[in-house]
Amino acid sequence: MKKILVIIAATMAMLVAGNVAKAQNTPEDIMAKFFTMFDNDVNKAIDYLFSTNEWLESNKEGTTAMKEKFEASRKLLGNFNGYELAGKYYLGQSYAKYVYVLKYDRQPVEFVVTMYRPDNVWKLQNMNFHSDFEKDMIKVD
Repeated sequence: MKKILVIIAATMAMLVAGNVAKAQNTPEDIMAKFFTMFDNDVNKAIDYLFSTNEWLESNKEGTTAMKEKFEASRKLLGNFNGYELAGKYYLGQSYAKYVYVLKYDRQPVEFVVTMYRPDNVWKLQNMNFHSDFEKDMIKVD
C-alpha cells in the first residue's frame, strides 16, 4: 500500500512540475508572471526572473545590484504605473530580446530583457534598464 501511495505521489509531482514548465514555456509567459509579481514586490519579481537561469540565480551580487537599482529608481521616479511592450526581436528560434517601457510618475524607463532557450526551456540571459532611450524612437506618420 505504501508503495502505491509513493508511486501516486511521484506521478502527481511530475504532472504538476510538467504543467508549471508548460505554463511558462515562452518569454511572454515568463514576463507576464514577472510583471504580475513586479506590481506587488519588485524583489520577488527579480528573484523569479533570475531563478529561470541556474547560472544567474547563484549570482547574488548581480541580483542584489539589480534590486538596488530598481529601488533607487522607484525612489527617484515615483510610483510604477504599468508597462508597455515596445518591441521584440528574435535571432533564430532560441534567442529573444524584449523591450518594455516602464511607466513611472516622473518619466518612462526602458527595460530590456534577453532570453535564451538552449534546450526546451527559456531562461533569462540578461536584463537592464535605463531612462536614456529617445534615440530608439521612430517617426510615425
